[in-house]
Amino acid sequence: MVNVHRLKQNAVNLGDAIIIGLASSGPAQSMAVSLAAIVAASGYAGVLPIVISFIPMIGIALAYQRLNRWNQNCGATYTWVAQTINPYLGFIAGWMILLYYTLGTTSLTLPVGTYTIQLFNPQLTNNNVLVGLIGALWDIFVMLLVMLGIKIAARFQWTLSIFEYVVLMFFAALAIVAMINGHTAVPVSASWFTIGGAGGIKGLLAGILIAVFLYSGWDAAIYINEETTNKEENPGKAAISSVVILMLIFSIVTFAYQGVLPYHVLQKHASNALAVVAQKLAPGPWQYIMTIIVLTGTVASLQAAIISAARLGYAMSFDRVMPRFFQKVSAKTGTPWAVTLFMGSINIIFLVASLAVGSIGQALSNVVSALGLIAAIFYALTGLAAVWAFRNELTKNLGNLILGGVLPLVGAAFLIWVVVESIVTQATTVVVLVAGLGATAVSIPIMVALRYFGKVPFFTGKVGTPTGVL
Repeated sequence: MVNVHRLKQNAVNLGDAIIIGLASSGPAQSMAVSLAAIVAASGYAGVLPIVISFIPMIGIALAYQRLNRWNQNCGATYTWVAQTINPYLGFIAGWMILLYYTLGTTSLTLPVGTYTIQLFNPQLTNNNVLVGLIGALWDIFVMLLVMLGIKIAARFQWTLSIFEYVVLMFFAALAIVAMINGHTAVPVSASWFTIGGAGGIKGLLAGILIAVFLYSGWDAAIYINEETTNKEENPGKAAISSVVILMLIFSIVTFAYQGVLPYHVLQKHASNALAVVAQKLAPGPWQYIMTIIVLTGTVASLQAAIISAARLGYAMSFDRVMPRFFQKVSAKTGTPWAVTLFMGSINIIFLVASLAVGSIGQALSNVVSALGLIAAIFYALTGLAAVWAFRNELTKNLGNLILGGVLPLVGAAFLIWVVVESIVTQATTVVVLVAGLGATAVSIPIMVALRYFGKVPFFTGKVGTPTGVL
């Protein structure tokens, strides 16, 4: 028998949940990974896919809010989809989210390795082996830090986040001043805000896929719902707040930073773009501040990713679709320590695999796009689950119809369209499809084995229709 303790209740408040949601998306580290990629995809119209993607994202955040009011389970989408639509689909959704958070740490450990080297010996930043080794060491450090408990993790996030946002906005202000004075490599033009400037529909779609990745992670606020005060309301409020704040930050930073460097220089330094931008804007020691905030922001994002993956794995273990030892929780800290150690360790395997693809820049681009593809699918499933679950409540008043039906459905439909069109128009590469959809398909034989050989009762559970929780 597994010695089971429960997660620690009321360990974090609304502000903590927002900070963890923001940290999981990680504005500094996400832009460090994605700035060159979004310029390559959509030219200098990168703000356009970010703003367009905000509409479906806020709809999906509303879906999370309403589903959380009904069932505060750290399994979140996995649990909700299984209980309202179909347990098989729920399992696939859970697998995708676990894949997202484990594969996602690759997009964190690569920059954290690069930015650590940048502080001490910039000439070695293109050394794949060294970058991977240092990134792995950071992963181990963060994994051990998470073991101290969610409350300590939240306090750590607050300190890093405030510093991160102040520095990002400071350099954004410098970039805008340089732009006004004509001192940037690429001057601002009207094409920055048009579909044509984004390279047409194909370029816009490629940019939207990256924008979805930029936003993705805010749902980390939901995976700690069992540990949050007022767990019926605060996790949902945190999810919505995180999406709004992220839209503002990503729009400002992308607009300000993207034209500072010539295109070829930006692409050459894809893995440490923000440091090079900072060096251009403020030569001398100031550039190291940007390096430090990306480094610390990435560490915070690593922490949030491991926390989220561990909570989901913990929830799935109770349904016997993940190993039962994942249920082990520290009686002292309330940390699901067994699954935390496992998820932190599996991240290193993904890191090695991604570096085998090729250059760091290429690896980052592939990982970012694959994560966008995966996130778009499981966010869409959550939106559809909310609409279907509360279908009998939607016509009771206009608020229910708009906030509980129209916006989540628009969000889900938009994200499904993005996935389909990105494949049809070949906005995604074969490597991205294999990393995203191919890795997801692995869940199908596992699911079949669990159902027909393991006789796991989860797959024969009944679905239900919650009422009165909108």
